[in-house]
Parts: sequence; structure tokens; C-alpha cells
Amino acid sequence: MTDSTKPTFVGKLAPRASFWTNNKGTLIGGGILVALMLVIPFTASSSMMNIVVFAMIFALPAIGLNLLMGLAGQVSLGQAAFFAIGAYTHAIMLTKLDLPGPVAAAIGVAAAMLVALLVGLPLMRLRGHYLALATLGLGFIVMIAVREWDVTGRTTGIYGIPRPTVFGIPIDNSGFFLWFITPFVVIGLVLALNLTRSRAGRALSAVNDSELAAESLGVNTYALRLKVFVLSAGFAALGGVFYAYQVAIVSPTTAEFHLSVSILLMVVIGGLGSVWGAVAGAFLVQFLGEGMREVIPAIFPGATGEVQLLGYGIVLILVILLLPGGLYQATITLWRKLPFARNRRAADAHATAAEDDTTIPQLPAVSTPVAAGEPILVISGLTKRYGGVVAVNDVSLTVPAGTILGLIGPNGAGKTTCFNMISGALTPTAGTVTFLGQVISGKKPHVAASHGLTRTFQNLQVFTSTDVVGNVYMGRYRKGRAGVLRGMLGLQAHEQGAHRAASYEILKSMRLTDAADDSASALPFGKQRMMEVCRALAAEPALLLLDEPMAGLSGHERDVMAELLRRLRTAGLTIVLVEHDVAQVMSLADHVAVLDDGVLIAHGDPETVRNDPAVVVAYLGTDLDEAEAELNELEEHA
Repeated sequence: MTDSTKPTFVGKLAPRASFWTNNKGTLIGGGILVALMLVIPFTASSSMMNIVVFAMIFALPAIGLNLLMGLAGQVSLGQAAFFAIGAYTHAIMLTKLDLPGPVAAAIGVAAAMLVALLVGLPLMRLRGHYLALATLGLGFIVMIAVREWDVTGRTTGIYGIPRPTVFGIPIDNSGFFLWFITPFVVIGLVLALNLTRSRAGRALSAVNDSELAAESLGVNTYALRLKVFVLSAGFAALGGVFYAYQVAIVSPTTAEFHLSVSILLMVVIGGLGSVWGAVAGAFLVQFLGEGMREVIPAIFPGATGEVQLLGYGIVLILVILLLPGGLYQATITLWRKLPFARNRRAADAHATAAEDDTTIPQLPAVSTPVAAGEPILVISGLTKRYGGVVAVNDVSLTVPAGTILGLIGPNGAGKTTCFNMISGALTPTAGTVTFLGQVISGKKPHVAASHGLTRTFQNLQVFTSTDVVGNVYMGRYRKGRAGVLRGMLGLQAHEQGAHRAASYEILKSMRLTDAADDSASALPFGKQRMMEVCRALAAEPALLLLDEPMAGLSGHERDVMAELLRRLRTAGLTIVLVEHDVAQVMSLADHVAVLDDGVLIAHGDPETVRNDPAVVVAYLGTDLDEAEAELNELEEHA
């Protein structure tokens, strides 16, 4: 996925405001869509009505796929399978069991979601083209099954599906059917839009930017992706239900591969990452597919059959080449160029308030689950081998609560590898990591994060799809409780407001509130580094792992960082610090551990470690005898 088409679900965190202000776009867009659907039956021709109805039907699976691809970052080529499961199950319930329409529809959607759950349990562990191929295989399985199963009518399919009735009124024409489906599409839109702005939506957008960083903040990426996969299947199945009602017959064509491709095109053309784009893409693809049947013969007299679809393919290629971000991105770009376009929303009072450099910033909350001096982290025999190369060899350490441990060593000594094994990013070859009495080694990073262990990274892991305060907001993830369902229903405003306010307070501690609403990717490197520390502090950790937090900082920024670390230690936070600036580590740390070629060669207070001959050898490259002689000579002169 290129930068130009990268989903931007997270966006800026809206200031605390009225319901109208925070949902204005959704309300206006939904109102316009409803108004158009009310008017179209009185103004459109029969062929145009047919296009609009099917566009609304396919908007539902397109919304679902857009959530899966744009929100969860998973490419699926099996959306037609769930569309067919919903359509066939609904048809069977109506024609063979004579169930009421709403009950049959609910069973159809539930059946597709159940299948998605069962196949998603293994499939959601796959990534990229592997998942796409696996879902493609699922589509073929469903297609073959409905062709060969007597219950589904084999190649004939199921026909004679009765039309729905609403309050005793039969939905027996396209106009009524359009009005019948419109509320469901609008509700689906609202639910999907709410989800993209929710705690779960922001988490999955963060996963798309940096899965490791998101997991290190407590995001269980596997579980969230599975939930969105099941939800996407539900949207597709609901589209299948309406399809069965509209055509009154369900045949194996509903499960064919080309339908999955069409839904995929709707998402890509509309704009990956935009729920509104999915709806627009559904209309465009339907207009192209059906409209070209009239346009091509007018341009090329006598053109019939599949030749009429040549224009459809040509237009699709041009849209993808000329509008890589889809219709949504093109619309946003055009809007921003208009002279009357609104400027960026005014920054929140927290962000624009002038800071008094003479005041002491608000200290982030500190969790102290164990008494100061008691072991909070115990590393025993930690080893990591890559074939015949030993990156870390039998390292054992105990970190007392409420202290700063400095972990130093030459380049390639194994410091970051140790961090990765402690946090769960790497599985140790041998040894254990025990945090707050729980063995966390070999488990995913979100497990360590759930216990209160948070980290930063040597190579910055910035959530580029959001702004600065959005990055820090993600640090509050494990402090929240709202899940996918509450997010879809919009029942988390209070929780979001509280976490947003806390995010600004933490930015204030690093004097970054003036950049709170700026794009995170546009920040200078040093401020990105400080933002990452703020994000880790937002989690209110019991143990903070900092991997070279001062790299790239200016002199003033380093002083601010050092002062913050001292104050955090005073407040009771335990910190493990990897830093190349040995002098800074010695001035900050209560204890210092030194790695060299993956081996722990020294551990003690800063003064003892500074004068350890093995440490001098590691840093100066002399042999042990020369190092001891040099130290003895310095002591004599002293």
C-alpha cells in the first residue's frame, strides 16, 4: 500500500464539543443519501432504478470489506462467499422452513458470521497475500458446495423467494425496495463510521502503521482483526439477504469469484479507508457495469455481448491509475483547494495555551504495584540464538522497583535484543522473564503490556496516520474498556473525553502541546522521539523500557528528558534505560548493567561499573591487563 492510499481512519481527535459538531459530517451525509433515495423513484427510469437498487445492495458488502481492508489491514477475496451464505441461508429459511422474513434474515447473517468466526480463527494468523489466497479458496469451496448440494438446488439454485412486506405493504417494485433497503444501508454506514472513530478503530489503524508498537501498548491485534473479519462477513451476508429478496432467486453465481473482485473494486475505487468511499464505489461500479451496455453501442454501433464491457474495464483501469487514493481522496484533495473550504479546526485550548517555561509540567500518573526496592523484573538465563550466532548469552538480572537501571554496551552488544525478549517482541531461545510475579517470556507484547510493561523503540515506531495527540491517545488503550460493539453504537464518548484530556496533560509534561494537532509524521525527529516517550507514559506503566530515548534530541530536549526521568523515578516508576550516552546513564541510573557480545560483563552501581576493567576493555578495545594498569595508575594519581 502506497503512502498516497494509506488508510487514515484515526485522523485528529475531535475537541470535546456538541453531538452536532462531532457528528456533523455523518448527519449531513446520511441526510443527503436518504433524500436522494426518496427522490430517485419519482425521477429515474426503470434501468436507472435497477442500477441504484443493486448499488445499495452491494454497498453493504463493500462497507464490510472496507472495514476489513482499511481498518484491519487484511485483504480478502472471499467476500462473495459470505454474500452467498447469507443469501442461500435466508432463501432456505423462507422457502423450505417458512420462517418469518426478519427471522430468516437474522439466521442468514448469523450463519455467515459463524462461518467467518470458524475460518477466521486460523486465517487471521496469516498476513498479506497468504490471507488473500486462503479467502479465495474459501470462495471456491462455497461455490462448489452450493452447486453440488441438493439443499441449495445445485446449479438451478433456489427460486420463488417471496417478496418482503412492511406493515402489510408488499415491497413489490423497485421504488419500494429502494426505500426498504435505504435505512439498513444508512444504519450500516453510521455503525461503520462510529467504529472507525472508536477505541478499536484507532487501535487497528495504529496496527496498520506499526503492529509492534500497537501490541506493545496492549492491543491484541489477532483478536481485533478476527472481530472485524466476522463483522465484515455480517455486512456481506446482509447484502446477500437483500439480493435474494430483489431477484427472487439465489443461484451459484452469487458465490463466483468475479463477484468478490467486483466488491474489491468498489472498495479500491471508492477509496481504501473511507466508509463513504465504499458506498460511492458501489455506485460507480454498478453504473460502469450497466451503463456501458448503453454507452458502448452508441459509440461503436453493432457492439454487443461482452464487447460492451470493454469500456467498463478501460474506465476502471483509468480510475486506478489516475486516482490511486480513490474517489474519496480525490474529493478531499479538490475540497481543500476550494477558496471557501474551511480551515483546520481550531486547536483545543489545551494545545494553544501558552506554556510558561518556568513552571513545572504536570507529572504523568505512575503505577507502583510493588514496594520500592522489591524485585519487579527478574531475568534468568536469558539467551537468544540465531543459528550458530549467539546474540544474548545467559543474561540474568533483577530490577528493583522504583529505580533506574541503565543497560549499556558497545554497538551490537545485544541490548535491543534483550529489550525485545523482555517485551515479547522476540521469543527467547532459553531463559525466562518474570514481571510482577508473572512469566511473560515467549508471550505476545500485548500480554506484557496488560501487566503494565511498556516500551519505546530504538528505531522510531510512529503512528503516521494520526496526529501527535492521537499517538499519545493510543498509549491510553489498555486503560479503556470500550470494545467493538460499544464503538459501533457510539457508547464511549465519556471514556474518550477522559483519555483525550489525559493525553494533553502528558504532552504538556514534555512541552509538546503546541504540536498536539500536527501530523505525527511531520514532526522533527527529536520531537517524534519525545512523543514516543509521552505515548509510553500515557499507558501509566509499572515498568518503562526506554531504548535510546535521547538519540536525536537537542541539548535542551535532552535536559527536559533527563529531568522527566528523575521526577518519574522519584514518583516511584521503574525504568530500564538503554542509552549510548554513557555519561548521561551514569548520572541518571541507580544501577548499571553492561553487555558485551551478548554477555553480561558488569552489574552494579554507576561508580563501580565505571571503574570495572572489563567495561574499560569493552569500550576502549584494550586488553584486560592494560585496562587494570590504567585504572590503577589513575587511582594512584587521584
